[in-house]
Amino acid sequence: MAQAQKAPVESGDRPNIVIIVADDLGWGDVGFHQSSIKTPNLDRVAKQGIILDRFYTAPVSSPTRAGLMTGRYPNRFGIRKTVIPPWREYGLDETEETIADVLGDAGYEHRAVIGKWHLGHGRKAYYPLNRGFNYFYGHLNGAIDYFTHEREGELDWHKNWESCYDKGYSTDLIAREAVRYVNDHKKEPFFLYVAFNAPHTPLQAKPEDIALYTSDLESLSKKEQNRCIYSAMVTCMDRGIGDIYNTLEKNGQLDNTIFLFFSDNGTDGKGGSSGELRGFKFQEWDGGVRTAAVIQWNKGFKQPRKVEQVTGFVDVLPTLRDILDVKKAPKRELDGISVRSVLTGERESIRRDFYLGCGAVVNQDWKLILPGQNNHMKNLGTGYLVDYKNDPYEQKNSAANNPEEMQRLKKIAEKYDAVKPVFEEKDYGLGKDTFKAPKEWKIVKP
Repeated sequence: MAQAQKAPVESGDRPNIVIIVADDLGWGDVGFHQSSIKTPNLDRVAKQGIILDRFYTAPVSSPTRAGLMTGRYPNRFGIRKTVIPPWREYGLDETEETIADVLGDAGYEHRAVIGKWHLGHGRKAYYPLNRGFNYFYGHLNGAIDYFTHEREGELDWHKNWESCYDKGYSTDLIAREAVRYVNDHKKEPFFLYVAFNAPHTPLQAKPEDIALYTSDLESLSKKEQNRCIYSAMVTCMDRGIGDIYNTLEKNGQLDNTIFLFFSDNGTDGKGGSSGELRGFKFQEWDGGVRTAAVIQWNKGFKQPRKVEQVTGFVDVLPTLRDILDVKKAPKRELDGISVRSVLTGERESIRRDFYLGCGAVVNQDWKLILPGQNNHMKNLGTGYLVDYKNDPYEQKNSAANNPEEMQRLKKIAEKYDAVKPVFEEKDYGLGKDTFKAPKEWKIVKP
């Protein structure tokens, strides 16, 4: 494929933008990372598009979503060490400009979020329809029941502002609604953000998908059962992703669609696998923050290939701004960078340092993790320095032998660690004991 030039901004040439985010998917749980889990549709995107081999996120859900929405590090918003729980009123700072706001200004009339929001539910100001989106279908909280769509005993399933009583497995409902949205918007470019709650706990799968992995679930150990159910959940999500992808292809929309997939963080290990990577969700080891990711744009990117560029969740918005040649300056300075030139093949790589939060910084060759900021990270000494060239799986602390790089990255980490957030971040469990969920998670406060 020829290298792309700057994308024109005329309505007829603007690409559709489809961003699909999985929930707690392990690095080792996709076929293109040699998993035994069946993911033929993601494997197809990986084969035809670009594998983003060094795509980084936060180690938990809400922070990654906040960074995706804004192009800014989530510690700026007080959404960094934990997620927004049901009993918390705050959300993504209402004064922040979101990706949906930017795309609306760039001429995208149709902007939908389908699936999991997880960026605030205590006030209407945090609701998706007040954050730049003009269509919402799905749930506000994390960890809902896949079949009843409840969290804390109340229905958390919505269509725009109203409760939605659609029946079925949530993964299927999200995929079905995304397909409907694609079919309903064939003539004008659209932005579709599909946030699956799969394969996050609770581990719940349909019998027919479990049957793809075992004929006798009850005879297995608890660990084996969890792996089978988790695998079934991933395969079901992959099927839904295939339905969206195939609909774009059938409609003749695929060639001019930017199709991005990644997970919000790594697996918690209860059914998933980090593959050869060290660590899990909640940790700044690669198993928690380096996620399976692929992107495809037939009209604009040099593909198929795999790129080693260090990139991630905060780069999505600045990259789209660059592709669309957005002239209007961002409301606030972005922390992410555009990697458009790497995706088009104009540049091989961009040297940069990527702040992972909680005293952690990563670049092409090194990662530094400072102690004392994340209770899930142990035995870091005075700082753990990873030398990726000689230790790609983070097994040895190289700080003593590389004092200059250690100090350089420490200054970067300390700079961002010192950022004062808009909201004070509180412990996850604070307020849980006295909390009672609102009826059907209806939002009433302005």
